[in-house]
Amino acid sequence: MSILGISLAVIFFIALAFGPAKVSVAGSNNEGNPALPDSVMKIVQKACMDCHGADGNGMAKAHVNFASWTGYDVKKQAGKAYDIYKKVSKGDMPPGKWRKNNPDNVPTQADIAVLKNWAGALNK
Repeated sequence: MSILGISLAVIFFIALAFGPAKVSVAGSNNEGNPALPDSVMKIVQKACMDCHGADGNGMAKAHVNFASWTGYDVKKQAGKAYDIYKKVSKGDMPPGKWRKNNPDNVPTQADIAVLKNWAGALNK
């Protein structure tokens, strides 16, 4: 094996060992930042993850990226939760085209109430 090959192998294994930590919306990170509650996660999975998940739209993820939720500090989570509730309750989110193409996944009034209670709890 050449020196170049050995060097590439070493770099590869170092990258594997020290690469970025994976963050889950369903867990919490080592700083104790809370994950999404199951009731909210259910809504997010049906109505938000197409654009705001790991494989979502770059512009949408710039606003809220649920794949990085537990990486947000508690204050940032609270602010984003409130913004999410406001945008969903006003009908601004999900976008109209998405709503038209996914009518069964549009958040219901009950879903909006769950988001309101969640945002309120985080913003106390």
